[in-house]
Amino acid sequence: MGAISTPNLQLLTALASHCLLRSQHAVHSSRQQLQQLTQPLPAGFPPGPREYDLAWDLARDPLHCLESLRASYGDLVGFKLASRPIVLASSPSYAREVFITQSSTFVKAGTAFFPGSSLAGNGLLVSDGDTWKRQRRLSNPAFRKAAINSYAQAMVKVSNKMVKQKWWRGGVRDVYMDFNELTIEIVASALFGASEVSEDMVEVGAAISSAFQFFTRSATSMFIVPEWFPTIDNLQYKAAVTRLDNVVYRLIAERRSQLASSSAPAHQDLLTRLLRARDEDDSGMDDQTLRDELMTLLVAGQETSAILLSWSMVMLALHPHIQEHLFKEVVEVLGSQEPTHSHVSQLSYMEAFIWETLRLMPPAYIVGRCACHSTHLGEWHLPVGTTVLVSPYLLHRDPTFWPRALEFDPSRWQPGGDAKEHMENDSYWPFGGGPRNCIGMGFAMLEVSLVLVTIVKHFKISLPEGVPAPTPRAMITLRPESQVNLQLTPRQQSRGQQHQVNGRLKEQIGCT
Repeated sequence: MGAISTPNLQLLTALASHCLLRSQHAVHSSRQQLQQLTQPLPAGFPPGPREYDLAWDLARDPLHCLESLRASYGDLVGFKLASRPIVLASSPSYAREVFITQSSTFVKAGTAFFPGSSLAGNGLLVSDGDTWKRQRRLSNPAFRKAAINSYAQAMVKVSNKMVKQKWWRGGVRDVYMDFNELTIEIVASALFGASEVSEDMVEVGAAISSAFQFFTRSATSMFIVPEWFPTIDNLQYKAAVTRLDNVVYRLIAERRSQLASSSAPAHQDLLTRLLRARDEDDSGMDDQTLRDELMTLLVAGQETSAILLSWSMVMLALHPHIQEHLFKEVVEVLGSQEPTHSHVSQLSYMEAFIWETLRLMPPAYIVGRCACHSTHLGEWHLPVGTTVLVSPYLLHRDPTFWPRALEFDPSRWQPGGDAKEHMENDSYWPFGGGPRNCIGMGFAMLEVSLVLVTIVKHFKISLPEGVPAPTPRAMITLRPESQVNLQLTPRQQSRGQQHQVNGRLKEQIGCT
């Protein structure tokens, strides 16, 4: 056997050293987790269950676990989750403290539910400190109202395409599956200017789904296995991230090349806006930073919007009188026109309907922060490294702050209703709050409004006979437990409002 050349020997030595260092780090982390597992919670920690770790309870039924903790121990509960010290905060004052008053203390790094990962990199979802401030500063112009409104036409076009190509016959559809495809196409259009779903975007959708499944399993594991360790789960996850990277980096390179050309078209998508963004020192985002931000927007913009649309459809099916109220408003405001961003501001009941859906079924049902140094919440001491979970789901359903808390009633958001005061007294957090409130809130509200207008205009929504209402499954987000099968019945509208639906329905719906 021949001797190994010096360059190859150096490479092998470097690889061996790298693996050894990672193994030593993994052993050290495992020892820390074992110590945390056996150590009691610190003195001065909030009251809560002390006798066992709640990882299994939370994994089995998160909503029941959270509700039981609050019912048993109050607004601030201390416990162990996967050997980590955790605090559940479920009062408006504690939520404000975490999101706003002590926002520089309660950071993303170290949270039990959102460990650092190769998917989000160092994007807005997970970064902290000066890095986060710079990225937020550079990203803000791409999410101003004028920029968001420019995506409205694409949102309507994609919605009409779904209605024309998939829904024109009516019948029973799994709307959750349809909305996952719809939101991928919308986010592809907004981010990259894509005119239609390509094989790349289909690949992106599958990869995002795979990554979310990985995070769900990791979030409640007793021991977090490092991503680099070659388990089957990790290898599948890494393959999903690689597929996403291949698409995103290629699109970045193509757009940089286009912008460098004097003959390049003036794209107005998010990628172009981010590429053109400049900080105070005239610096912009490098490819890695752009990749991290685009990946964050892909993940957050696609999945949560599909979930919100699905729960909105369920609420339409469960409340026919509310659905008819929405239909009348849509007809009154739009007539025979296609919806635009200017129409959305006139659809006050539609806005109220979406706010109320977000109240009862917030996709971000729980938000995690980690104490970067020792601090207090109320009278209780929280040592450095404590993860604080704020649950919008619990806050939004608290009868102390919400009359008829479990009743779905959009009118509470209209003039004379009581919801606005609760929105202002810190009991309503569907998009987080403080400096880290969701940058995509305006985009999501416009997207969901335009999609729902398109649907309500053409269909009545109901539950199929004998089919129970979908139930929530609390994972990383509050998604439906399984398929969301709903009955779509084309509306027979008057000639003055719309061409009557007849045997040529497919040609008449969504063709404009």
